[in-house]
This record gives sequence, C-alpha cells and structure tokens, in this order.
Amino acid sequence: MSNTVVIHGPQGCGKTRNAQALAAHFGCTRIVDDWNGRDRIEEGSLVLTNSDAFGLKASALPVGRRFVPFSKAMAEAGLANVAMPMMTVKTLPSVRPGCAS
Repeated sequence: MSNTVVIHGPQGCGKTRNAQALAAHFGCTRIVDDWNGRDRIEEGSLVLTNSDAFGLKASALPVGRRFVPFSKAMAEAGLANVAMPMMTVKTLPSVRPGCAS
C-alpha cells in the first residue's frame, strides 16, 4: 500500500513550514511542494497543494493515497499546538473625503 499523502490547505497556512515533520509522521520519503494537481507523483511522497481534493487529477497519484486537510494532518501528527506565524496586516492612513493632506 502506498504511503503517499496529499495535504491540502490555503496558501500561507503552514504546509511548507511543517513539511519535514509531517513527512516523518506519515512515513514519506520525499516532499512535493506546491503541486499543481496534474503532474505525476511518485509513491511515498508527501504532496502539498493549495487545491482542494476535488480539483486534483487522481490518475496522477499512486493507488492508496490519502487526502488530508492541513489542520487534520497537523492534529494527527501531534503538531496542532505548534505556533503558526502571525499574518501582518498593514494599516493605511485614513483619509476623509474632502480633506486635503
């Protein structure tokens, strides 16, 4: 049986940051980051993608692969409490209509 695992989640959620730990947990021997959903994947890969499982070409993956949402993969690997990077939001100066600066 294949130990290929496809982890999907939104961009910036921490897939790449946690890839080594997730690969070790799932027993994967290689990491494919930012998979486009079409390129053929070798058995034993940890595959990271921004696409959801329904937008992927299943024939490009080995038989027996698992599709796991990022949050579930983190919890299964015991990494759910790992601090994720904070997203920085820039605050723009407010401008009132009709006011010259």
